[in-house]
Amino acid sequence: MMVTRALPGLLAVLMASACGGEKGGTAPAALSTEGAVIDEGLAALGEPPTSLAVTSPSVNARRGRILFITKGCVICHQVNGVGGKAAPDLSTDRRAHTVNPLEFSARMWRGAPAMTALQAIELGYVIDLDAQDIADLAAFAGSLDEQQLLTLSSVGVEMRSWFLDEPHWRSGDWTEYLKRGDAIPGVGEETPEGD
Repeated sequence: MMVTRALPGLLAVLMASACGGEKGGTAPAALSTEGAVIDEGLAALGEPPTSLAVTSPSVNARRGRILFITKGCVICHQVNGVGGKAAPDLSTDRRAHTVNPLEFSARMWRGAPAMTALQAIELGYVIDLDAQDIADLAAFAGSLDEQQLLTLSSVGVEMRSWFLDEPHWRSGDWTEYLKRGDAIPGVGEETPEGD
């Protein structure tokens, strides 16, 4: 909204500058209050960016393995042959020396629409993950040693019954799952009184 209102002022400043409105090639004085904001913004573009300290959470692949099960990721994702097939297999075949939680988060972001839709349908809610959870899941996704500890017996029997075996992430056909989602109270319909 601010950009739209400031655009006429910016155009006037640029036109005055192009027409030689100022001597010596300096930036023209602000033509209005909006022009002053634009002049300050243009001046700031010439300055080097302010240094910003970036923090990165320490990662824990063991906690990531536990989260993979307890948060329900294992319902759709497979690791070490354990889990569902509805989403991409997260198994690794190498021992990671470095982990990039931001890259892992970016991959999650790209798959977020499908992931959250499946979670809402299968679980009745969307899984809540914080930055530390994502960092630990990234560590698990990159740790061959920790992935080898994931066995079918380490996943509860009830959780195993939820594994999705159709690779929906490849086909994009969500018809059957959308029908199932309509039957979950709180997703598309109200719970009847007394239930």
